[in-house]
Amino acid sequence: MADLMNLKLGQRENVKMQQSEKLKITQIEAIDTLKYLSGYAIHYQTASGREAVWELVSRGGIERLEAEIYHQKSISDGSVIFATTPEKDCVVLLKEYRVGAGRYVYMLPAGLADADEDIVITAVREFKEETGLDFEPIHIQPPRYVSVGIVNEKVSIVFGYFSGEISKALQADNEDADILIVNREEAKHLLETEEVSIRTALLLQDFFRLNTFFAK
Repeated sequence: MADLMNLKLGQRENVKMQQSEKLKITQIEAIDTLKYLSGYAIHYQTASGREAVWELVSRGGIERLEAEIYHQKSISDGSVIFATTPEKDCVVLLKEYRVGAGRYVYMLPAGLADADEDIVITAVREFKEETGLDFEPIHIQPPRYVSVGIVNEKVSIVFGYFSGEISKALQADNEDADILIVNREEAKHLLETEEVSIRTALLLQDFFRLNTFFAK
């Protein structure tokens, strides 16, 4: 118990609530129809024979969901880019304002694939657009679920090396992200004091050997 961080339930006391100077949230409303996502109800029977319904949202049509459920097809929506140096002493991160959270979140560069685009090509393109840096893919992992409870989205993690100069010139109008290159101590500080997405946190902990529970 002594090793547990002294945090309030569900929050870090020293995380600053920051609003973006570039992106402004003007309203929050409930909607019945989604523009970029589709909602689905999956009807199933429980072990006791009771009828039940599982609701989820998807970026794809019903044909994709049927292919995944009935035919076990695996589809990757995009890539997460883990970019380091050949010495493996630092990692490229984004401090990105996420509208859905209303705050800045530290996360690995990532992006959705264009239609019929190879995931490795997606990784190189998205990394360039978000950071201005070049990316040399070395290893790609198979698609994995992002949050299997509410979406069927999958992404592939692409590992490799970065080079070049940092630039925001290619970031889109709806993006507000600073580019950081962090070492082990900086990653440890971010994990202890800032909002870090779960997949980014797990990868940083593994890469820099920061999970004290596993180390024991």
